[in-house]
Amino acid sequence: MMVFPKFHTTPFNTDQEREAASRLPPAERQAMVKNVLFPYDQFLAVSKQIEKFHRPVEGGDADTGWLGGLIGEYRSGKTFILQNFARQYPPVITENGFQQEVIYLQARVDWDTLELGRQIYLATGIPTLPRLTTSTLNTKAARRVIDCGVKLIIVDDAHCLLGTPGRRRTVFISLIKYLLDQVNACNILLVGPSVVERSMETDLQMLGRGGFPRFRTQGFDSERHGRTQFRIFLHGVDQRLPFRSLSDLSAKRYISDLYEVSDGSIGMVMNIVIKAAYEAINDDTACIMREHLEHAAKERLPTGKTYKPFGQGVPG
Repeated sequence: MMVFPKFHTTPFNTDQEREAASRLPPAERQAMVKNVLFPYDQFLAVSKQIEKFHRPVEGGDADTGWLGGLIGEYRSGKTFILQNFARQYPPVITENGFQQEVIYLQARVDWDTLELGRQIYLATGIPTLPRLTTSTLNTKAARRVIDCGVKLIIVDDAHCLLGTPGRRRTVFISLIKYLLDQVNACNILLVGPSVVERSMETDLQMLGRGGFPRFRTQGFDSERHGRTQFRIFLHGVDQRLPFRSLSDLSAKRYISDLYEVSDGSIGMVMNIVIKAAYEAINDDTACIMREHLEHAAKERLPTGKTYKPFGQGVPG
């Protein structure tokens, strides 16, 4: 069963709140930094789209039989959106057993033909499984979905399933079709980069399961609006960091370098901010300092980048 991060979403809006946060034990501050989550515009919009895919009618029931996609390139913020959504539907123990409306799976390239069915079992509270053939396991996994009241299966990194050659892909697709068609038990959301979308668009049988509605995440582009949204995002993150004062992450003196070293990627810029925040906690500074950002960025400079981040500035 997936254990989701305990996301830290609450901003520190007053000097008193910031002072109190800065005095928390290092482990608590570290967890706040690692799991900081600012619900920026794209986060809220995509979360709402997923909710409507899951429950399309306000006050109605969860929908079933549809296949959809959340498409975004690597480190564009998909996983945090998905995990935050799924954790709003925790498992419930009822008189009739284990119930879980939404399950989240994270696919891997090394999955064999049994693994998708096995992961469905594990996500619905079964700790161990007997040795079964692939077809028997998949049939029982579908039965488990019905028995546990699962109405939405989220498959993150779905390209790991769809990009596999031969029998493995055939088995994965077969189970997905079975859950959507013959069982009609749930909706399924496939998540990953554009290869997921292309794979579904060339599979007419899969495309027929609702037309493959798709939602998108993306990083912040270099145009004026994109840069503005990037600054809003960084300020929102800054408000949630457990320091005595703001680190001014969205200030002009930092923004060009942060964009340059991350190319507007949410995941990449957070890698730098998180590492810099760790160093600031170790140094017991009032906030993240320029040298903390410089060190975190230099460690992550890709091949070919020669300028000194947060030092001499981005070359013109």
